[in-house]
Amino acid sequence: MSSMSHRSLALLLAALATAGCRRAAEGAAAAPAAAAPAVEAFDAAVAEGDRAYRERGDPARLAEALAAYGRATAERPKDVGAEERLARAEAFQALAETDPGRARESWLASARAAERALRQLAPGFAAAVDRGDDPAVAAAEVDAAGAEPLYLLAQGTMRSAQASGYAAVLAVKDAALAMMSRAAELDERVDAAGPHRALGAWRAALPIAAGGGASASRAHFDRARALAPGDLLARVAEAETLAVLLQDSARFDALLEEVDASDPASDPERAPENRLAKRRAAELAKRRAQVLCPASYHRSRASATAPSDSYGRKLAYLTARRA
Repeated sequence: MSSMSHRSLALLLAALATAGCRRAAEGAAAAPAAAAPAVEAFDAAVAEGDRAYRERGDPARLAEALAAYGRATAERPKDVGAEERLARAEAFQALAETDPGRARESWLASARAAERALRQLAPGFAAAVDRGDDPAVAAAEVDAAGAEPLYLLAQGTMRSAQASGYAAVLAVKDAALAMMSRAAELDERVDAAGPHRALGAWRAALPIAAGGGASASRAHFDRARALAPGDLLARVAEAETLAVLLQDSARFDALLEEVDASDPASDPERAPENRLAKRRAAELAKRRAQVLCPASYHRSRASATAPSDSYGRKLAYLTARRA
């Protein structure tokens, strides 16, 4: 994200804050008791969203959660809890979406809500971003309280870029990697080891010179498994990225078989995510021939004297795959 986009967002939030203060003052002068219904409306919207989000595996209930959280953030634009809830729900919507364009929109919406929360939790981060500081410097301003919104912001930024193409990935990779690395430092367990799951996938999709590579990717996936052994999304991500990068068909098959044999209900809190993982694993299995080269290809390339184009082929797939 450019510093200009951050400045525009800062101006928008400032305008909302000013308008909100003015409306509050006018309301207090006209009817001191008017704040009570607003509080009740906010609390009711959050409660309604939470009830619906627990059943987020049902698209209708997820839509209800998104609508309720949207009302809550409209009632109280600077409420961190409401923005974090909205960011989580939008991220799940993006994962569940089968249309790349709509998935990209949901990833962007998740990133925007996460940034609004983070600006309240970490003013130093907001100031650093608005100055155009290095992404790592800005991310260092976030403390443990901002770990989840920082994670969601990094995730939404990179995933929306992946849905746009490799040029977009290159444009945001430094900021996304810096933010996600900081999120891992602050709370590596958030979203079932989500920071390591994301970093494992991203580093597999980037060359070593750009902060990626197989070794770095494998380390993150190993840590994700150690922290959240029941998370199936990480198994799919590893198959889709690291196993494809290495053209390790045995690992690819083993990871997808592990997902297929798992019971999503074994972890009730992660059941919706694990059901999505099973669906995505089945879809990936159908594309096996497209993403893994046959053994004969590797034997023929091993004896060739010209530089191999296999990495470029794999990289194009990894960065252009469905969000």
